[in-house]
Amino acid sequence: MAKSDASLEAESQAPLIYSLSIIFVTLSTASVFLRIYTRKRILNIFGADDITITVAQVLAIAVSVTTILEVVWGLGRHTKFVPGDDATKQLKSLYANIMIYNASQILTKISFLIQYRRLFPSDSIQRICFWFLLFIVVWGIVQEFIVSFSCMPLTAFTPKMVNKCIDSLPVWYLTSCMNIVTDFIIFAIPVVPVAKLQMRARQKVLLLGLFCLGFFTCIISLVRLSTLHKGVNTQDPFWDNAPAAYWSVVELNCGILCACLPTLRPLIQKIIPKLLTTRGDSGRTNTASSHKFSTLGKKSRNDSHATDNSIYIQKEIELRSTSELKSNAAYAHSLEEDSVESQTVVHSFAGRQLKGP
Repeated sequence: MAKSDASLEAESQAPLIYSLSIIFVTLSTASVFLRIYTRKRILNIFGADDITITVAQVLAIAVSVTTILEVVWGLGRHTKFVPGDDATKQLKSLYANIMIYNASQILTKISFLIQYRRLFPSDSIQRICFWFLLFIVVWGIVQEFIVSFSCMPLTAFTPKMVNKCIDSLPVWYLTSCMNIVTDFIIFAIPVVPVAKLQMRARQKVLLLGLFCLGFFTCIISLVRLSTLHKGVNTQDPFWDNAPAAYWSVVELNCGILCACLPTLRPLIQKIIPKLLTTRGDSGRTNTASSHKFSTLGKKSRNDSHATDNSIYIQKEIELRSTSELKSNAAYAHSLEEDSVESQTVVHSFAGRQLKGP
């Protein structure tokens, strides 16, 4: 039985869109603020990855604002009850929303890759992240260009572009699929290096869990992808586009959350020291210098094994201690100085043993 006009007019997805837009942007904003505090106040460093994720968060807030404006102008209601003037305003808000959303997604990916280059000093990871970073930047520029000329919603408020625009559905599918593929690659990059870390099994699982949270975002992206076709091929676009709108907000803010959560362990350990501590951690912390010299000794015997230990030390600094090495170069330089110092002590001691008392 068909619904009456009165019941259709009363239907609205506005409360759901408002709730998701506010809740998720609040969570991601809080995570970015906590990340900035952790990195700046506790670790005393603020890198390029922190800057890019901060800009991405500002754009994510703009996405939530434009999504809410879309609702104000009719999104989530049945199309035949939306006044013409409101419909035009909603489509303009949608256009701005799409452009800002894509820019924020690209910046979030860039932040992940810069973070990986900071955390993983191995040559292979450095090369992978560098070239993939270049690809993401180029793709981001191309994506903004083709999306800006897609027919929907451009032609709704710019009629002269009717025969000059690009079909919207293929563009949306292309950008969404590229987003999912690049996300999957980015979230898979740290899995192998983390799996090779020399640490207790419980901590390794925890660390892998933190870095693999991003795969949850891929699932959300797939759900969002499933809403696009209905949103374009519909007789009720203001109603049927609502799921794509709120899933976009959820996906974007979850990506930012996943970028920030792995950086918050120093803050958590400062507030609740025992929460992320495993038995034997105090002994490991107290013997940090011996781990460092052990790595040096192994490096002189086996370069590839030393690389894993170097990652282990650098990861421990990032996720457990309250200080961080500012660059891989400074890290390597300090290791070389310590190596020379330790060798000098050993040679001096050996010389005294040969000479006798």
